[in-house]
Amino acid sequence: MLKRADLKLPKEHGAWAMLYVPFAIGALVGASSSLSPAPLFLLFLSTTFIFVGREALLEWCRARVRGKPTRPSLRMLVIYLGAGGLSGAPLLLIYHRFWLAPFAILTAFLLAFNTWQAVRREDRTVIGETIAILGLTLAAPSAYYVASGSWDKTALGLWVICVLYFTSSVFYVKLRVHSLSRRREELRRQSWWRCAAYHLFLTTALLLLAATGSLDLFVLFAFIPVLARTVWQLANPGGKTNLKRVGVLEIVYSVVFLVFVTLSFRAV
Repeated sequence: MLKRADLKLPKEHGAWAMLYVPFAIGALVGASSSLSPAPLFLLFLSTTFIFVGREALLEWCRARVRGKPTRPSLRMLVIYLGAGGLSGAPLLLIYHRFWLAPFAILTAFLLAFNTWQAVRREDRTVIGETIAILGLTLAAPSAYYVASGSWDKTALGLWVICVLYFTSSVFYVKLRVHSLSRRREELRRQSWWRCAAYHLFLTTALLLLAATGSLDLFVLFAFIPVLARTVWQLANPGGKTNLKRVGVLEIVYSVVFLVFVTLSFRAV
């Protein structure tokens, strides 16, 4: 019987949300009553297989560097990439969603680069996690394009909004984690300032986009939970941290984000 370790499934629970929430937003915003569910289902399968295959790729690269057996991870990598390719091929050959090709190339490049960072133990840095977010959130414009059949500014807008939102969690979670390190005051202070700076930038960017008419005011409600939790943590940096509870709340905030962003873009 295959175990989780044999399947090489990703261990980061937050990464699943960073993939599927943007996918759901893109699909819901681009969907119409005449849309067949088949293209989106094929994209869902292909996206999932490629995402899971990244873990097998990482283990294969690490095994090569450390001189360990590579066959188990290589076998799963070939299976996942093959399944992803077979699932995605009909989208090009039958449904003629040719713009998926550059999406796939960009996604592969970003996730491969993030894998290289992981081998070098640099994937947990702000830059490393942001690169992973750029790759994962491409699910939003990809799903929108498959659902609507068109590539326009809405697809790009969904990607930007998702990147801005999920990058917030990078700075926030690092702030919470580093607050546990009582002996590393400089690291805690650095995390506080970085988190404050990013969320000041995020708030300013959202207000400017809304003021210029580039963003519906309704989208601002999608960011209220994450902005509120960040302001609270910045004001109370010494509070107790339950990382499991933090993870659950981040998923809840992501659902709120999904609902409000979808309603906003559907109303346009």
